[in-house]
Amino acid sequence: MAAIDSLTELTSLLESWEKDLGSGKDPIPTLTRMSELMEQETEAYYKMDPDPFDGHPRRPNCSLGHLLKAAFKNDTFMDKLMTTYMRGGSRDQTELHTVACRLLLDLKPEHEYFSASEEVETIVAKFFSWAEHAEEPLRSYATGLLACCMESQDVAANFKDHNNILVPIMLQRLRHLWNERLHHREEKENERPFGHLSKSARKSLDTAVPEINTAHGSSSLTSPERSEEHRSGKEESRRTPTKCLFSRSRNDSLGLNECSNSSWAEMQPYIIGVSHTMYPLSIEMQQRLIIQYLTPMGEYQELLGYMFEHHAMELIFHYIDLHETTDVRLAFDALRYLASLLCHKKFTIEFINADGVQQLLSVPRPSVAATGVSMCLYYLSYFEDAMERVCLLPQHVLTDLVSFVLWLLECSHESGRCHATMFFIMSFPFRVILDRFDMMDGLRKLFNVISTLPVLNTETPDQELPEDDTQTCRQFCRLVSMALKKYFEGHLMIKADQIRRSHTRNEGGSPLNEAAAYKAAKFAPEVIQESLELLLELMPMRVYWEPVAEFDRLGGITLLLQMVAMASEWSSYAGKAETIRTALDALAVCATTPKVQLKLCDWIPLPDNVKTPAISILLGLADGEILPEPEIQKSALTVIINCVCGPAARLGGRFLGSSTRKKSTVKSGEDVLTTMWESFRSSNGIMVLLKLLMIKSPITDADGIRALACKALVGLSRSETMKQIISKLPLFKSGQLQQLMKEPVLQDKRQEHVKFCKYANELIDKISGKSARPNMDISLDRIRKADVVAQTKITYQEKELLQLIHEHLMSKGLQESAALLQREADLPAPVAPHPESLHLYSPSTSKFNRQHSIPSTSGGPLPTTPGTPGAIRLNIISSKVQSPQVASNRTQQNGSKTIKQKTEMAGVNLYNPVAGRQDGKQPTETSGVSLDKIVTEYLRNQHALCKNPVVICPTFSLLMPHQCPNPRMRNSAPISITARQLSRSVFPPYGGMAGACENRRYVYSRFRPVRSYRDSDDDGCFSCCAFTTCKQFLGLGTYSGELKLFNIQTAEESATYVCHNSPLTHIEQTQDGRLVLTSSSWGRPLSALWSMGDFFEMQHSFEDDNYMEFNKQSQDRILGTKEETARIYDITTGMCLMTLFDEDKANHYTRNRATFNVTDDLILNDGVLWDVTSGKTIHKFDKFNPHVSGTFHPMGLEIIINSEVWDLRTFHLLHTVPALDQCQIRFNTAGTVIYGAMHQLDEDEELAENTIKSPYGSSFRTFDASDYSNIATIDVKKDIYDLCSDMSDNFVAVIENQKLEDGLSEESICRLYEVGRLRDGEDDQAEEEDEEDDDGPGMDDDDDDEDDDDDDDVELVDEDDNQEDEDDDDDDNENNATEDSGDDQDDDEDDVGFEFEIDSDSTLDDDVLFELSDNM
Repeated sequence: MAAIDSLTELTSLLESWEKDLGSGKDPIPTLTRMSELMEQETEAYYKMDPDPFDGHPRRPNCSLGHLLKAAFKNDTFMDKLMTTYMRGGSRDQTELHTVACRLLLDLKPEHEYFSASEEVETIVAKFFSWAEHAEEPLRSYATGLLACCMESQDVAANFKDHNNILVPIMLQRLRHLWNERLHHREEKENERPFGHLSKSARKSLDTAVPEINTAHGSSSLTSPERSEEHRSGKEESRRTPTKCLFSRSRNDSLGLNECSNSSWAEMQPYIIGVSHTMYPLSIEMQQRLIIQYLTPMGEYQELLGYMFEHHAMELIFHYIDLHETTDVRLAFDALRYLASLLCHKKFTIEFINADGVQQLLSVPRPSVAATGVSMCLYYLSYFEDAMERVCLLPQHVLTDLVSFVLWLLECSHESGRCHATMFFIMSFPFRVILDRFDMMDGLRKLFNVISTLPVLNTETPDQELPEDDTQTCRQFCRLVSMALKKYFEGHLMIKADQIRRSHTRNEGGSPLNEAAAYKAAKFAPEVIQESLELLLELMPMRVYWEPVAEFDRLGGITLLLQMVAMASEWSSYAGKAETIRTALDALAVCATTPKVQLKLCDWIPLPDNVKTPAISILLGLADGEILPEPEIQKSALTVIINCVCGPAARLGGRFLGSSTRKKSTVKSGEDVLTTMWESFRSSNGIMVLLKLLMIKSPITDADGIRALACKALVGLSRSETMKQIISKLPLFKSGQLQQLMKEPVLQDKRQEHVKFCKYANELIDKISGKSARPNMDISLDRIRKADVVAQTKITYQEKELLQLIHEHLMSKGLQESAALLQREADLPAPVAPHPESLHLYSPSTSKFNRQHSIPSTSGGPLPTTPGTPGAIRLNIISSKVQSPQVASNRTQQNGSKTIKQKTEMAGVNLYNPVAGRQDGKQPTETSGVSLDKIVTEYLRNQHALCKNPVVICPTFSLLMPHQCPNPRMRNSAPISITARQLSRSVFPPYGGMAGACENRRYVYSRFRPVRSYRDSDDDGCFSCCAFTTCKQFLGLGTYSGELKLFNIQTAEESATYVCHNSPLTHIEQTQDGRLVLTSSSWGRPLSALWSMGDFFEMQHSFEDDNYMEFNKQSQDRILGTKEETARIYDITTGMCLMTLFDEDKANHYTRNRATFNVTDDLILNDGVLWDVTSGKTIHKFDKFNPHVSGTFHPMGLEIIINSEVWDLRTFHLLHTVPALDQCQIRFNTAGTVIYGAMHQLDEDEELAENTIKSPYGSSFRTFDASDYSNIATIDVKKDIYDLCSDMSDNFVAVIENQKLEDGLSEESICRLYEVGRLRDGEDDQAEEEDEEDDDGPGMDDDDDDEDDDDDDDVELVDEDDNQEDEDDDDDDNENNATEDSGDDQDDDEDDVGFEFEIDSDSTLDDDVLFELSDNM
């Protein structure tokens, strides 16, 4: 009520002032009353015990805040107060200046209010003048206003000279006021009865505590005994009982201690302080205003000399002694002044030598002054040298110090808890502080600082808190996380030192020097990492580590995990990255113990009743998608490494006794690792690590992240299951890991790249079982082939070499030498070199396009032969010279000389002869180096690129590419289709072994467009397709939600049914043709079941299932999918029979589609295998992509999830088929061929963008379903939206849509392709009559070109580069040819585009073509 009255009165006064503004009425009474209201509410505000460091109360629930807002909102009044009432120098205006300064001081303006400007500088100059020369109380008011102004560094810098003059004056004035106050107090004591007794008691007290005399930076004690104690550390520790008694009784004599039962009347002066009034001005208030001005000045180095000269430390000691100072607010201001002086290292050292720490600890608590001590202690801990001196203080002082700071951790003031936490952050490296912190249960008190914070409460949303409170809570989270990091790192260093000493002692080594307890431990990242690895390796399995065990008992592990999970969403907090990183660093130390490792497998509760595995939180942070901070990624990876890379058995130490105990320890260690590995795998950790191995940004941290991810994979590879999965991934099968090992992402991070190569070699060793040499370009298959190549004897035609030399001489103009060589070697007469018949083949050149040149090295141009634009790069090095750049090193023994070469994935790299010499000069000795050896090594490297190298080879040719033949059985089916048909009588039914596979490859590499279907609506657009079971109609879904039936033969629209109001995404008909399922993108219902009898009617609707399909056998059930949940419905009643969902095993695929297997007893939903009978999960498959959930192979023994093929019997990873990545696959009716196409819908913008960027976004591919080898790639030159095959496998329907730049569909067409036939001239003419379409598909044939009558001359284009990254474990897909066949006629507007590009120089017949195709 009083607050409302004060606000009402202030508003009334402001209105009255505005009315009298131009009347000339004296404003002094109004300003005076305003000042009284402000001072009255200020005193009421202090009685609320606010945080003393909150100098500007602006909260709505504070009465003073309402008054301040009301005053500052009136801009006219504030401008008048700052300008008119402050200006003028006549004496009759002094009273006005005094009243205006008093009111302005009561308003507590922030320093931003005095921003540097010409007008403000004029007013500040007046403040300096009044503070130096004016009479009281104007002088004190001006001093207080200067304190506000000097908080601004810009203003302080502009008045540097004024401060140099005023600071010593204020120090002198402060001492004068202190002496005057003592004089007044003595007079009062003499006036009252028996005052002389009190005076004598005070004198005896002063004798017990000698006065501190500091002059010019030196401190001396009046007692000679005390001086002697300072000179001796031992005597320092033996304090006299008188001093100890005094330090303990200071609070007791005041009735204030931690367990005080004093009444509020006794505690009020120390918690609230005396009454706050500016008029009449008391001596205490004058001193407070002076100290408030000196506080910002204490931070400037150039003014520090005045502090020593005028004994500022002695004055501060007097002020903080509440026996001598009755105003606790004055003591608080003195402590703030002391904190600013402690910014200087020299003053801090003098302060400690003058027993300043003991003086701080004597401040009573609870009190406002005790909160001020918190800042002093934090500044005291900032300097390492000062803290070392503190740690040398007597034991009881250190105990009192830690006890005082721990009390501050539990005090009611937020600033006190904040400063206490920062003190421990700085002092935990000192063991003497750390030990006392543990002895006094400090970890629990530190944990309690954040355990009850609202922002970490999973039941209370963060948004319900005011913004200021939210930011304060987040700040506490950051500080406590930093403190916990330092705390556990300190214990880590101690524990590592203990284990290191024990291990050294057991090994018989020399004892290690122990660091002094008063010295700070060094927490360098390298030292921390080394200590973590030491603990993981040598710390006993069942060891009880007190700090980690206590923290776990308090629930700290769970709380830190919740913090890092929730802090990721603190978008408005700048310190969230540091909060998460420091919390992860603390968890990394704790994760060295098995108990905490198992804790990381538990589920962590989060807001909104969400639970998630702890390891998933770590993987999410390591992935970097939520918070892309490289330091956080590294810290998260470190925690993961500590969990999965520990030893399986931790033996040694006194914790192991009998052999039985030893066995149990080993078993327990294996169990912990197995649990961690399974938890890591179930959270799809392998996918995250594989992604991090390929990371390239940020470029400055990519190498470090790669190294940590590879280290984690090394630990996981010890699991047989993980090892089997990793060995089948392209990381090893395609040599991706070796490619990453070649060079760092950033050259300046070579040291990190060295670590990555180290872990990569370890990973290769564990996966392959063989020791891999560093930097070798080697995959699992090449390890086997290297042995075969090394045993191969190389021979070649010497005359061919001479012929090459002759051509080289001719090209250089050496006609006579060339003629002499031709005559002596009896070489044939030279002929004009054919561009495709005579040149030197390089292993790095394409098998069918060898004319592409090899880039030359930086060593300069190398000689080339005619017809060979490429260069052979050689590296001829003496056996004594070691070259670090050589990737593979094969040695040929010939004397003492060695030829070294580097083999790359794409070819051979033979370096310049000077590359191996460090001085860059040409070698003078060439003994043992010959052209014969150079060519031998060149041919050996060419032989190394063969897919199936053999030891015994025919003579190599320098003019033709070398290719070892593929192994074939005698009863293998011929490659030629004609020969294969003739062989059917001998080897029925397919003409020999693998004849059926060859037939499939022949048939499904040929597609002829026969018909096109268009929507009758001008703006219509098709979205999905399906053949009817009657084989007469093709069902097409549209964007408008309609199902349209087209006659396959006539292409006429037969019927149209309105099913949904959004684009159809799926159509499926039962085998008997009576029912149809439709699914849509959005709207309700999402899916529906329709009858297709005489009438097209809806039988059942399914509101939430966005994809549905029938079961395969009886087709009496429907399987629906909604996000990660699958439901089985009865087809007759539409009732839900079973729901399949397990939150613990969900993979959260974005395009999940549940599906039955061929026998209807299994369901694959969201990458999890379910048993239909029991409704229980059988197995969760590892996740390697975020979108495609997978399907069953029609043969029933395999599951295909994106590009991974899993064995349904053993759940092992069988193959990886990179060409299937992000493809929706369809099987033909026989289940022998796979159609794959990246067709996505418009609503998924991210996936649609990926489709456009994909090299097969406008093409579909065919694969052999038996071995997943590529058959053909058919480019339709438009975006593919859906694909389906008919029941007879004779036709394929493809929806092809052409888009405009604005994303709207320009043209939508469904094209029907006939399988097994190529386009001919008659088809062109027929389609020309039916359609007008300028664009058509070209066909990229990945298979062999067979020998039949329909084959035409084609241009063979090598696709090695495109296929290299896509080939799976079957190397037969490495070199696929592309066939563009058809007439080169232009008259068909639909021009489906099978254009001929006949090479007139090419004379390849069918047999040669088949032979080349077979070798691909």
